[in-house]
Amino acid sequence: MKRIAIVGGETHIGEVTQLSGTELEIVGALVRNDQKAHATETFKCPLFDDESTLFTEARPEIVAVANENDRKAGIILRSLDEGCDLVVDKPLGITMEEHVEIVKKLNSNPDRRLLMLLTLRGQPLWSGLRSTVQAGSIGTPAHCHVRMAVRLKRAERPPWFLDVRQAGGLFLDLLIHGIDQVEWALNSRITSLTAVTGNLSDPSDEHLRDHAAVFCELESGASAVIEGQRMLPDTKGSDYRMQVAGTEGYVDLDMVGKSLKLTNPSGVETNVTDLPDATSVVADWLAGGDLVGQDASIRANYLSVLATESAVQHTRIEIN
Repeated sequence: MKRIAIVGGETHIGEVTQLSGTELEIVGALVRNDQKAHATETFKCPLFDDESTLFTEARPEIVAVANENDRKAGIILRSLDEGCDLVVDKPLGITMEEHVEIVKKLNSNPDRRLLMLLTLRGQPLWSGLRSTVQAGSIGTPAHCHVRMAVRLKRAERPPWFLDVRQAGGLFLDLLIHGIDQVEWALNSRITSLTAVTGNLSDPSDEHLRDHAAVFCELESGASAVIEGQRMLPDTKGSDYRMQVAGTEGYVDLDMVGKSLKLTNPSGVETNVTDLPDATSVVADWLAGGDLVGQDASIRANYLSVLATESAVQHTRIEIN
């Protein structure tokens, strides 16, 4: 088993803890004071009060980073300096300066490995959509629409989560998954971004961002819209969808409805049931797999930072 330390412990940390005792040994954690009781019960490991003591006494081989988004870059860089590999909940960093610094550090430490938790790649519906598109079942892809909507849940969120200064906004915290899915499913790179974001539900909170959307042009000639919001009513927990339209039909994914439907010359809204098995992106990475490669992790973060910049600057950004 690999020795892993946890910094933070929110959002997708379950992707790590579910492998504890089989593929990973959790040797220590560094969390906020308000997280300590939960961390003690969940991680069942020693808790440390500072980074230096964590690295010196726990001696991790891997660091799992799931803390505040604006603090992720710092612990990523420190972990690389300490000779550790990394499993990071999205995003890697929330500014281009942070992103560039991380990439430089990785380039100077080629023996180190980094995984960002792009967990949708391991889920059967999403990987099934990709397989359907790449098998040519809808012809040549022309347009893609991804929707990711959730409730605000202000009372249930950690204190930093809805503050754009700390969380980075919806592109980096939520729509990063959709941005990655567009390039992964269509097998084509995004070449330009035009994005918007804002706050419509609570204008009194100047640091809240509750909706965002980005229009993308792809090198294949296709286009995509990725949009999301934190404004769903309490009657619905989430609404994740992806539709890809091509020259011979379309495929429609409804995550909450647990359905993947194909319309093409062979039939209308045919349920796609021959789906890949669910795969843990962390287990795949530990085994040396490339379901989520390091380049894909870096690329998704880069595009999400660019989408954020496009929205803030009210401009179209071309990507070389």
